[in-house]
Parts: sequence; structure tokens; C-alpha cells
Amino acid sequence: MLHNMETCFPRSPAYRQMDSAGALRESSTPFRHFPYRERHIQCLWADPRNRPADLTTTDGEPVEVEHPGDWNLEAGPDFLNAALLVGKEKRRVCGDLEIHIHANAWNQHGHSHDPRYENVRFHIVYFQGVEIPGLVQIPLQEPLASDPKFSFDNIDLTAFPYSIPSGTFPLLGMDPDRKTEFLESAGEERLRLKAERLVLSIQTKEPEQVLWEELLAALGYKNNKAPFRQLATALPLARIRSLATSPDEAYALLIGLSGLLPTNPDPKWTPETKTFIRTIWDFWWKQPEELKELAFFKSAWTLAGIRPANHPVRRLMAAAHYAFNTQQLLEHWNLLTQFPTNQWTTHIGWKTKCKPTALVGQSRANAIITNILVPFQAANGATELNLGKLPVEPSNSIIRQTAFTLFGPDHTAKVYKSALARQGLIQIFHDYLITHRLDELNERT
Repeated sequence: MLHNMETCFPRSPAYRQMDSAGALRESSTPFRHFPYRERHIQCLWADPRNRPADLTTTDGEPVEVEHPGDWNLEAGPDFLNAALLVGKEKRRVCGDLEIHIHANAWNQHGHSHDPRYENVRFHIVYFQGVEIPGLVQIPLQEPLASDPKFSFDNIDLTAFPYSIPSGTFPLLGMDPDRKTEFLESAGEERLRLKAERLVLSIQTKEPEQVLWEELLAALGYKNNKAPFRQLATALPLARIRSLATSPDEAYALLIGLSGLLPTNPDPKWTPETKTFIRTIWDFWWKQPEELKELAFFKSAWTLAGIRPANHPVRRLMAAAHYAFNTQQLLEHWNLLTQFPTNQWTTHIGWKTKCKPTALVGQSRANAIITNILVPFQAANGATELNLGKLPVEPSNSIIRQTAFTLFGPDHTAKVYKSALARQGLIQIFHDYLITHRLDELNERT
């Protein structure tokens, strides 16, 4: 499906060509495609919740992480002062640690002749490759593939250490029209990368199941993205449709499996709400034992500080509706916020104390359209997309910070008023700001 990407996102090559020396070029090597960034691997390495437990060297020696190293936000190796136990005898090896997607990037980046890398002892790579003499190489592709719960898409790149560069504003003097054109080309590149990630998933799963998993992850937003995605995997779309004949029954399956279905009625519930919850329970307990044994613990969810409108019990009601409308959502975006009955928005008050409103707000729906539905269309074979009609998402701290860093404090927001331009600012944030490459952007523009 990758052949149609340039047609769907015709301006993305202009951004990639400008970024030819960066991570995007490295991560799109034809024979080993990896549509993520090195920062994804850095975040994975830093977080023991994501880092594989069964690590081995390229030679097959077991590896235990005693200390992953101190994240280096300056020039030089990615992590400093790491300590790993290598081999069956658990010999303790200490030193700096460098991360690449491909093993040959060590030589491509000239690290062998850079004195800042003299103390590097570990080379963490995604794809296994030729070892660099003197380095303990640890490939991640196989151990990550063996973990069905892991997904790079669950990693929040902004939740880990980064520093924002300061100094000159590299795009300050650029013509306003060219600024917008540049940002929109970066925005198309962002959507293209999302589409390529979906292509990889479609190679091993049914397209509709891939869409189902992405929709649920989006409903989880930032705090509950991972459990929502795991729920979509544990309860595939095909199985929901084999067990449920309506969105209400699908909701019973989803909330039962989520572990969030209440066990005791609340005296404050209305009679109608009590009847609704009783109906949900009755349907859930008729399900096969092997399905009920997969039920999540409540601790799997992040509930503290969640706005009532974003509570998982509300989002799961939206998911239940989406389960029977996945294909229609691609053509009729308004279905993201419209539901066939008010019953759900009325009875959901039993948990969230939220007034009856849309289960999915317009801003979240806009994010789903731009970040999921449109990239999915490209990944699933569309040859043309109407990117000019993308809904504009609200501004956020990343968009504002990047615009300030590029254009200075007195810039006009008109430059990035389009949906694509805002996506472009997010792409540039990840490619240049938190990777300490702002000087390269200044040189290329």
C-alpha cells in the first residue's frame, strides 16, 4: 500500500527532502521499514514498563538492566553511566549507551571518531545488524514482537525528558505564505507516517480490526490509551459482532471486560438507571467463562483526575456504537458524535455524574478524523484524500511552543490556522525541537 502514499500526501516529499540528514531518512530505509523515531526507542528504554524483560545481545547472551543510564539532554550519547549485567555469569558492564534504529547508523553518524562517544559500551538497536567492535549490541525487534500488549503508539513522547532550544528564531524572516506551505508539507508528512504505521498493522490483521484498535486507543486519550488498545485486542471487532446484536449488548461486553462495571447499585440511581445496569449485568454474565477470565482489574485504568466527560465508562459507550459503524465512520465523520438514542447519555450518570451530553465531544472527534480516519483511508488503499477539509483541532502547548520557537514572540497565528499547518508544527516539534536539531532546520530553510 505504500505506493499510494505520495498521491495521498503529495507535499510530504518536500519536507522529507529538507530533512534528508535526519531521523526520518534513517527510519525509512527501504529494506527495513520503521515508521517511528529514535525517540520512541529512547522512551521505551527509559521506562521499565515498556522495556522488554528478556533482553539478549546479538550473540544471544542474556542481559539484565541494573541501571538504564541517565538521559542525556545535551550533545553526545543518549544515556550516560548505564550498568547492565551481561551473560549467564552476569558480568557487570558500565558505560554510556547509544540508541539507533539501524545498527549501521553508528558509522553513518560518525560516532567512531567523535570523542564524546569514547565511553559508549552499549548499542541499543531496533533491527539487528553488524556489531560495532567494542560495543555490546542489544536488538529489540524480536523481544518486542513477542509481547502482544506492547505498542509504540502507546508511548507519549512528551512524557519523558526533553529540553526546548532557545536562541534565534529560524523561520522568523520567511515569507508568510511560504511558512504556511512549509508547515502544511510537514503536516502531510505527519499523516503519511501515521498511515505507514497502519499499513504495517494491516499486514498482520484485518483492516477493520486495525481501525477498531485505533479508535479505542483514541477514545482513551492520553491517560488510558494503553488499556483501551488492550481491550480492543482482547475483544476483537469480529467477536463483538458474533456475541452482540446491538450497541447496548456491545457495551455490556466492553464494560464487563474492562472491570469497571459496578457490583452494587447506588441508592442515588434512578429506577431507570438501575434497570439499565441490571440489563448490562444480565448480558455480561451469560458470556463464556474464558472471556470473563480476561476481565481487567480496575487498577489498569487511570481514573484520578479524569474529567467526567472523558471517563472510560462514557468512552466505552461510544466504542459500542462505533463497533457497528466502523465503515460508516470513514464516510460520515459526523457519526463520531451522533448516537441513535439518548439512553446512554442519560444513564451514564450512574458513574460520572456528568450531564447528558455527547459521548464524544467535537474536539476529540476532530482529533480522531485527522489522526485516525484519514490516515487509515490512505493505509487501506485510497488514492486521493481531501486534506483541505480536515477539521481544525484546538491549539495546544506543543503547537504554541513550536510556533514561538520557529517564528518568535510576535508571529501571527494566521500562519498555522489550517489543520495541516497545526499538524506540521507537531511534526517539527518531534523532529527538531526535542531532538536538539534546531540548528539543522535553520541551515535547511
